Amino acid sequence: MHPTIPAERPVDEAALLAAYPHPLDTSAAEVAARVAGSGRVLVVLDDDPTGTQSVADLPVLTRWQRDDLVWALGRGAAAVYVLTNTRSLGPDDAAQRNREVVRAALAAADEVGVRVGFVSRSDSTLRGHFPLETDVIAETLAEAGAPRPDGVLVVPAFPDAGRITIGGVHWMRGDGGLTPVAETEFARDATFGFGSSDLRDYVAEKTGGTVPAERVLALTLDVIRSGPEAVAALLRRAADATPSSSTPSRRATCAPWRSASSSSRWRGAPSCTGWARRSCAPASARRCARRSPRPRCSPT
Repeated sequence: MHPTIPAERPVDEAALLAAYPHPLDTSAAEVAARVAGSGRVLVVLDDDPTGTQSVADLPVLTRWQRDDLVWALGRGAAAVYVLTNTRSLGPDDAAQRNREVVRAALAAADEVGVRVGFVSRSDSTLRGHFPLETDVIAETLAEAGAPRPDGVLVVPAFPDAGRITIGGVHWMRGDGGLTPVAETEFARDATFGFGSSDLRDYVAEKTGGTVPAERVLALTLDVIRSGPEAVAALLRRAADATPSSSTPSRRATCAPWRSASSSSRWRGAPSCTGWARRSCAPASARRCARRSPRPRCSPT
């Protein structure tokens, strides 16, 4: 059953969160160690240049030929960002660009000998080519002989900018509290407008009813804060690219592309500070990698 969105505006964030268990005591270092131990490199298809502003110490590509991805996947990083800029394109061009990146990444991964996974990075206010881009990634993987994904995690999170999900509903944080995202100016976007704040209804809306809201799994805070076993149990229910809306309970971010140290905090998350700059591999100006000292993280 969908949660009832309070009628008053803005909505009190503390009151909404009071219904959920306290956050788990999980450090950013522990999460990073688990990711590194997975042996998998994530290839992030970023539909807008703003996405890389929240990452550091990762290769960032503006071209996606096989040799570009061979170089990036050989850096030993946990992820590689590919700036596709598809949010500025029409659906057909966006689909073709996603296919090109996935095919090149699979070929490069085979050459380098690494296992890859794919992330479609889009807008935290729900604007972008969804479900087109995730569908194209799944189809291209299937064409290459890879297993079709069991599920698609929908995680429109940017807590530092006040964009959070509670109870499956996506919110914008303002001075006085929270507003459902469908009631903001972002939902009135001329190209990517929408009318649903509940992510289950949003998926149904954007798929034209092909994926009904009741088929979308809600990975809410009560599940996440019950521990990894509870999360795994819910995700095992996914099949045939079942969408799952996720509410992140903790987030650590370090702001790159700044010439001085910066910090970002979110309720219950670690605080990270660090320097960041951009450098390019000598062989090609199109292959760029982020360099930064290890962030110093401490609970807040």
